[in-house]
Amino acid sequence: MATEAATALLDWGFDDLGLHRVYGRCHGRNEASARLMARLGMRQEARHVESYLFRGEWADQLVFAVLAGEWRATRGGPRG
Repeated sequence: MATEAATALLDWGFDDLGLHRVYGRCHGRNEASARLMARLGMRQEARHVESYLFRGEWADQLVFAVLAGEWRATRGGPRG
């Protein structure tokens, strides 16, 4: 369900809003979110080590991104 919802949001962002780049961030230990972004075709661009406080401890943050051209290539071109 999360994959379908995120796919619809990316389609909307790239096709309807004309975005060039979309990025997402998640906690460094949130494997489910990292897998979802990878499954969507987003690449991991960064791991910000101990970049924010989470529940009183310094935590890593993962950054994923995809460009409009990359997204369209995986989706078979522009939709709509």
